[in-house]
This record gives sequence, C-alpha cells and structure tokens, in this order.
Amino acid sequence: MADQPPPQDTPGGYPPQPGYPPQPGYPPEPGYPPAYPPQPGYPPQPGYPPGAAYPGSYPPPPPGYVPGYPPYPGYGQPMGYPPAGYVAMPRFAGFWIRLGAYLLDVVIVVIASFVAFFAGATLTLVSPALFLVWIVVCYVAGICYQPFMWWKYGATLGQRAVGVRVVRDQDGGPISGGTAVIRFIGMILEGVLMFIVFIGLLGYVWAAFEPRKRAWHDLMAGTVVIHTD
Repeated sequence: MADQPPPQDTPGGYPPQPGYPPQPGYPPEPGYPPAYPPQPGYPPQPGYPPGAAYPGSYPPPPPGYVPGYPPYPGYGQPMGYPPAGYVAMPRFAGFWIRLGAYLLDVVIVVIASFVAFFAGATLTLVSPALFLVWIVVCYVAGICYQPFMWWKYGATLGQRAVGVRVVRDQDGGPISGGTAVIRFIGMILEGVLMFIVFIGLLGYVWAAFEPRKRAWHDLMAGTVVIHTD
C-alpha cells in the first residue's frame, strides 16, 4: 500500500511534535516555552515573578561572610541568605587594644586596692586581726576580679571601656566559670615564664600574629577576644 501523502492543509504537512517549538501556523502548545528559574545575571523567565528566590540561584555572599564559621551571638544570618553556613565574621581584637584594656584594668585594681586599704585602716582601732582579715579579703577580690568579670559579664571594666569581650572560640558563646579560671591561670603562667626565661612574653605577643588574635592563654582555654561594635 502506497504511503499516504502528508496533509496539505497544514504547514510542513505534519503537526508539531511535543518538546519542539511550534511551527508557523500552529498555536503554541500549553506549557511551552518551558519556564526555568532565573540564572544569576539573567532576567527572570516568563512564569516566574521578578525577584523570586530559587534553589541554586542565591547571589554571592558579600564581604565579611565566610562559609563554615559557626554563628556568634549578635551575628545572625543576613536577610536573603537562607543557606546555612554564611554568617558575619566578628572582628577579632588585636594585641594593642588588648594591651590597652589590660593596663586600664591594672589602674582600676590599684586604685581600688588603695581605697580599700585606707578604708579598712580604721579597723585597726577595733582589732588588728580584723584589719588583717580585711587585707586578705581585698587581696582575694583582686585575684578574682578578672575571671569573675569574664564569667559574669564577658569582659572586665577595661575591656568594656575599649569595646571588646571574651567569648568561646568554638561558637562565640559566653564562657563558663571554669573556662575563665583556666584562662586566668594561663595568663599567670605566661607572667611567671616572662620573668624567669622571658618566653612568657611571646605568649602575650602571640595575639599580634595568630589569625584569630589569640594569645597562649586563649588557646589554652579555647577563647577569643572580639570587638563588641
């Protein structure tokens, strides 16, 4: 049987095939052309509202956002960046601002010690033993000043004055009392080594070169000092 000739009342003789552009003279098929999510740098395709977000089409993260760094309190995910892992990188406090905070704390402790000493001197009129107890209490308070302030407030008075605070290096959360004590013991050890073999000075200066500005006592306690602004 001879092949039937193609219909002569249609352009080209055959109707359009699925998935192909419509031939001249044929109305477009439903759903053609296919709509795809807009690609970066291209206008949205028909069928998608302008500005809509689609998987795989997020804009590149702005400067200051790094992948894989855990979020810090106060450094939440930015608007319009739903993918997890992009968070604001805090500014780590360097050596000089930390030294300034430490010197302010020294001045505060010295002034408080003199005030406490002269305020307690009147206790000698009551009992010399009571005055000695007062001196011991003031001495213990001076020792506990730094770890207590790190634990309860995240910063000493000197650190708060320059706008820095101590947080956990792992996730930026507040440190515990045990971590504060370990950090303080690390500072004491660095001070002892500095006076014996001068190597302890390197522990403090280490914050000037370490990527996250951590001194040896920070590495020992798992802490980092960041700017609060």
